[in-house]
Order: sequence, then structure tokens, then C-alpha cells
Amino acid sequence: RAMLTALLRGARERGAAVSALYPTVAAPYRACGWEAAGVLRTVDLATAALPRHRPASHLTVRAGTPADLPAVAGLYERVTRHRNGMLTRRGELYDFFAADRGLPGDGLTLVERDGDLVGYATWQRGRGYGADSVLTVDEALAVTAEAARELVGVLGSWASVAPTLRLCPLDGDAVSPHLPLESARDHERDLWMHRPVDVARAVSARGWPAHARGAVDFGLTDPLADWNSGTWRLAVADGAAELTRVDGEAELRLDVRGFALLYAGAAPARSVAQAGLLHHSPGVDPAALDLLASGGPAQLLDYF
Repeated sequence: RAMLTALLRGARERGAAVSALYPTVAAPYRACGWEAAGVLRTVDLATAALPRHRPASHLTVRAGTPADLPAVAGLYERVTRHRNGMLTRRGELYDFFAADRGLPGDGLTLVERDGDLVGYATWQRGRGYGADSVLTVDEALAVTAEAARELVGVLGSWASVAPTLRLCPLDGDAVSPHLPLESARDHERDLWMHRPVDVARAVSARGWPAHARGAVDFGLTDPLADWNSGTWRLAVADGAAELTRVDGEAELRLDVRGFALLYAGAAPARSVAQAGLLHHSPGVDPAALDLLASGGPAQLLDYF
């Protein structure tokens, strides 16, 4: 508790708004305000079950080189910028990985249209040709259905040497509709947890749906980060939101773990209330705090 309190304070001082982590054991983090908000799911598919299509004449498939990595990073942003929770691929960590000027994994497959990148897959071949041989796809992303279909066809072509395809599907992306996910077998499930570092900063810094509009007052209790505790008014309009402090007691009272669930879109307010993380006066509808959950669930595609 002392360590996490110090880490939260230091994170706030350097400008952080939110925290996410993959717990080995959830209980110590839950006791300090983190709550389970999602799962990074890795699945195995029979490579031979992937659909094969006649290659599209207007698309080009080629092997990528390190010189293509800036374009790959740009396409990743095109896919993920409108989503919630996805990590940026900029900053010191990724600069460090890029410094060796090599490819991520064993190979990079690109799909282009008129010279523009519209899809890519990074993969690791593994070893052997037997029944236990696995092609691990670190990432397969596309911005058009045609590019996604082409990528899936290329991955399916490995069936004779890698009977199993292993990947992390991204819910609702262009590639998933072309995968036989009904036959997927879970290989690994990594729970991730979330909590706010600074609630006011977390609300103002994130994007909000342009159609969402409204205001709601709520109390917040955060024993480890006292700067988050108090009574707040959430106001959302025109794709932005703000938290301001207000006087008095609110009829809706959130535990910081309840705030984490709502902010990440992991649960609606009534479910948070049933879990004992949102308390309200008799006759008050807790669903007013669904405003905090506007925008759908957050998802992670990176393990750390």
C-alpha cells in the first residue's frame, strides 16, 4: 500500500491521468483502487480453416522491411485512434525498440493499394513442421475489408507447415470478420486492471462521443489518492468533458473502483451499484452515471 501510494503520487506529479496494469494477483491492487476492466485474449485457430480468396488485382502483397516501419506505425494509429484504451506507439519505450533497426518478430507482411499501406501483419514463424508447429501473429490490422481478406489469405497459406495460428483478435476490427472465431480455442487470457491517477485530468484528457451531452453530480472516495476524493460535477458536451468540484453531498457516491469501471466502459452504472461500488439515495436512478461510461469499452492490444 505504501509503495502504490508513492507510485500514484509520483505518477500524478509527472502528469499521468490513468493507470493500467496486468496483475499476477489482483487482490493487492484491488485493495488500492484498481479494478478489473478487460482481458487481453490470445486464441489458437486451425490455420487450414482460414478462408482463402482469389487475390485482389488492385492490391499488392509484399514482404516488409525496417524502412516500412514508420508506415506501419501510421496505419496502427489509423486503426486505433478512434478506439478506447489502445496504447500509443510513440515515446521512449518504442524509440528504444526501434533503435536496433530490425523487424518486430520474424517477418512483416504488407498489403498496399496504389503504393499506400492498407494492411499489415507481423508474425513469428517458430520452429518445425509437425502437428505442434505454431505461427504466432503479433498483429494483423487493416483499414479496408479487401486488405483484411488479403491478409487472412496470406496467413492461411501457412497451413502446410504451421497447423496452428495464434493471435490476439481486436474486437470489431476489419480482420476479425474474416476469421473463423467460432472455432477459436483460448490459449491465454490476461486480465488487466485500471484506476484513475487524477480524475479531473482523466476526464479532460480523453475523447468523448460527440453525441453525448449532460451533467451529473457524484461523490468520490479514493483513500490512496486524496486529491480525487470529494464531490464532483461531470459535464459532457461537444466531444469534451470536464470535472469541477462542487459543494455539499451528492446523491450518487462512487468508490474509486466504481469510477474505474465506468470510465473504462467495463460496466453500466446499475451493475456498478449492484457490486457495491456505487451508492445512491432511495429513489435515485444510478444510471445517470452512465454518462461517465460514454463511448464504449476500452481494450488493450499490448501486454506489459
